[in-house]
Amino acid sequence: MKKILTTLCFLLAAMSMAAKAETAMMTNPVLFADVPDLDIIRVNDTYYMVSTTMHFAPGCGIMKSKDLVNWETVNYAYDELDKGDKFRLLNGQSDYSQGSWAANLRYDPYEKMFYMIMTCNTTGKTYFYVTDDIEHGNWHCSTTDKCYDPGLLFEDTGTGMKKYVLHPADTFDDHAMYLREISVDKDWNVSVSERVKVLDYANLEKPARGLRAEGYHGYKIGDCYYIFMIQGCDGQRQEIVWRTRDLKNGQWESRMVFGGEMVDESGNVVMRTNGIGQGGIVQTPDGQWWCFLFKDYGSVGRMPVWLPMTWSADGWPLVGSGTTDKLPAGKNMTTPCRVSLPASKGIGIVQSDEFKTFKPKKSKSRFGTRFEQSVLGDKAHGRLKPVWQWNHIPDPQGWSLTERKGWLRLKAASLAHNIRDARNTLTQRTFGPTCTGEVLLDASGLKDGDVAGLAAFQNRYGFVGVKRENGQLFIVMHRAMDKGDANGKEITRMPLTQHQVYLRTTMDFTDRTDKAIFFYSLDGKQWQPIGDTLQMYYDWPDFCGYRFALFHFATKEVGGKADFDWFHVKQ
Repeated sequence: MKKILTTLCFLLAAMSMAAKAETAMMTNPVLFADVPDLDIIRVNDTYYMVSTTMHFAPGCGIMKSKDLVNWETVNYAYDELDKGDKFRLLNGQSDYSQGSWAANLRYDPYEKMFYMIMTCNTTGKTYFYVTDDIEHGNWHCSTTDKCYDPGLLFEDTGTGMKKYVLHPADTFDDHAMYLREISVDKDWNVSVSERVKVLDYANLEKPARGLRAEGYHGYKIGDCYYIFMIQGCDGQRQEIVWRTRDLKNGQWESRMVFGGEMVDESGNVVMRTNGIGQGGIVQTPDGQWWCFLFKDYGSVGRMPVWLPMTWSADGWPLVGSGTTDKLPAGKNMTTPCRVSLPASKGIGIVQSDEFKTFKPKKSKSRFGTRFEQSVLGDKAHGRLKPVWQWNHIPDPQGWSLTERKGWLRLKAASLAHNIRDARNTLTQRTFGPTCTGEVLLDASGLKDGDVAGLAAFQNRYGFVGVKRENGQLFIVMHRAMDKGDANGKEITRMPLTQHQVYLRTTMDFTDRTDKAIFFYSLDGKQWQPIGDTLQMYYDWPDFCGYRFALFHFATKEVGGKADFDWFHVKQ
C-alpha cells in the first residue's frame, strides 16, 4: 500500500510539473508561422481557428487545439471556388494574392452547426459554409453578392441564434459599416438581407490612413454588441473596438484597445513590427479572456499572438496592459503587453511526411466525409495529410502516392516556363525562428527540360533541385533576383552521376534576418552548400509567408516524373 501511495504521489508530482512546463510554453508568438486574419472560437473544451487562404488549395483550413498553443490542421472548407484558369495556373493566369480572404467562424449550439464566411477577391462573391462536423465532415456552400471582408455576429436569444454579417463597403471612400441579416432554409442554404448602414467610422478624431477599418469580428456580450476591427494610423496597425446597446439604431462608442508593440518583462520591445491587429477573442472554460491578433514579421508572414484580456468596470475590453482612453487625436497610443520569452516552438501545423496515404476518419455528417475525394487525393491517387496545400488547384493526373508506394510522384502533365506557373507544386508553411526542410529525390524519371526539387517559395523564390539537359542530370541552385522576375536565374550547376539525391533548405527568420540557404547530399550524411543566399521578402503579388515547396515541371515535353521518398522538417 505504501508503495502504491508513493507511486501515486510521484505521478501527481510529475503531472504537476508537466502542467507547469506546458504553462511555461504559452508564449508569443503562439505560432511562429503565417496564420493571418485569424478568427477563433471554442466549443466545449476544443478551440477552432481559421485564417486567410488566398490561392492555396484546399482552402479555409480548420486548425484545432485543446490548449490554445498546440495546433493542428484537421479540415478545409473547400477544394475549389471556381473552375476558371486563374485558380489552375492555366493560359498564363494565376490567383496569387487573390482567392479567399479573412475567414470568420461561428457555432450555433441550438442547431449544432458551424458557420464560416469569407470573400473571394477573384470571383467577387461571398461564400457561406455550413457543417455539422467541423473536423471530419464536408461543408455545404452558399454564395451571395460580395460582402467585402465580412465578419459574423451571432446573438443568443435564449431560444436560438440570430445571425448577422458585418462588413465595410467595397470602396475606400465609404467609411461605413454595413449590417445584413442571415437567413437559413431547411436545406442549409444561406442568404442575406439588403445591407443597412449602421456605423460611420469617419467621425474618428484620427481616421485610418493607409489601412481602413476592416477585419470585422462581432460579439454580443452582456448587454452590448462589440465590433473588433483593425485600422492603420501613420503606418502603424492598431486594433479598435466599437460598441453599442442597439445594433441597428443605437449610438456607437469607440476605443483603441491595442496600438503599440509588445514588450518583455524588462520593458524592451519584443519583435518590433508595424503593429498588431485583426483577430478575434475567446473565453476559456475557466472564464479567462484572450485576444488573438496577428503581427507582420517579415518573410515568415503574419504570426498569431495572444494577449490577455480583461474588462473595465464600465464594460470595455482591456487588451494587454489595457487602456480606456479614446483614440487620441495627436499621437499613436502604445499599449504594451508583457510576455514571456522565448517564443513557443510548437509546430503542429507544419509536419514531416513519409508519404504513406492518409486515412480520413468517417463522418456522420449529413454532408459526407471530408478527404474521401478531394484535391488532396482519393482512393486511386492516395491521400495526402491535411497539413499540405497545393500552390493552386492541381491537375489530378499530375501526382500520385500509389504508383510508387511510399513515394510522392509528381508528373509533368503540362509545360511551364518556371516554378511560378508550374502546376502541382505542393507546399507547407515555414516557421521561425529557424527551420529546415529536407527531401530525398529520385530524378530517374525526368525528361529533357524537366526540373524538380525543393524550394523556398514565394514571389522571390529560391530552390535546390535536379535538372535534365541533353540527357545529363545536373544539381542546380536557382533563384529569382527581383520582384516579379518569375524566370529567375540559375546560380550554380554541377553534374549528377546518380539518380537519387538529398536536398535541403534552411531558413532563418531570427530578428527578421530572412535568409535561406541551400544544400545537397549524395549519401544523406555529408551535406554541401550550393549556390548563394536567398534574401527573402514579404511582398506582392503573393502577400503570404514563405513556404516549403516540392515541385516538378517540364519546359520541353510532358510525361516526365519526379519521386520524393519523404519530407522531413525540423527547427
